[in-house]
Amino acid sequence: MIDIKILTFLKVVQHRNYTKAAAELNMTQPAVSQHIKKLEQYYGCKLIDIVGKSVRLTAQGEALYTYANFQAANERQLVNQLNRLETPMKIGATLSIADYYLPPYLSAYLGTHDELISVTVKNTKTIIDMLLKNELYCAFIEGIFDKSLFRFHEFCRTKFVPVARKGHPLDGVAAAISDIHKYTLLLREEGSGTREIYENYLHQNNDTIRSASRIQEISSFGIIKKILSCSDSVSFMYEDVAAPEIARGELCCLSIRHFAIERPLYFIYPSNSLMKDKNESFYQKLRECMT
Repeated sequence: MIDIKILTFLKVVQHRNYTKAAAELNMTQPAVSQHIKKLEQYYGCKLIDIVGKSVRLTAQGEALYTYANFQAANERQLVNQLNRLETPMKIGATLSIADYYLPPYLSAYLGTHDELISVTVKNTKTIIDMLLKNELYCAFIEGIFDKSLFRFHEFCRTKFVPVARKGHPLDGVAAAISDIHKYTLLLREEGSGTREIYENYLHQNNDTIRSASRIQEISSFGIIKKILSCSDSVSFMYEDVAAPEIARGELCCLSIRHFAIERPLYFIYPSNSLMKDKNESFYQKLRECMT
């Protein structure tokens, strides 16, 4: 059973307001304040700062909030297990993986295993947030994540490449990154793995995406590829994402001097999840379906 003081803390953070938390918990506001005070005394640090009529978490409060979410979610999972409620395997996947890497694995898996699954497709940041709140059990992601918070397996490796239309002015040219900046750059939204990879590459080379002449944010690779095929725009994506259009002669991979990025794609889940055994079993069965 989750401690009432931890539950109170979660509600205060959820509402960013002591009064609203008290109303939902059917408590008085002084009682809510007392619970937070006792938590701060127990952990020996300030957890919440009052800013106007709202609350703001300290760094220590953020750490406790992550832990408390795990505790609350694990409690719900335990109740489900005790009541023998069948719940679907809640899987997350980033856009590139969901559309271009995962389908054959899941198709083979569902053809041989009678198990309920639920797949949520979001960008990397959102998927990680959902995992930390235990809204998902496991996920297939690209991009960067805190390895101290998750158990992980390398799902596969793939090349990250610059892509443009076949016949683009830079097609067949050994270009510099400054040449790429002259053209409109099509990027996924902030929080996406592919955008983060490209921004990190630029940062390592003392550059930023602000060097581009123009940036268009588009969350769909299908739309990005359509625009690329009929304009001089440039984008960055995994090689397999562009492979069908490259094979048809619609798109091409550009050549940028000193640009060679190969990235792992990961299967991850929270380190302290009660679903550890189920997650590991699911992943191993999924891999076996494709061997």
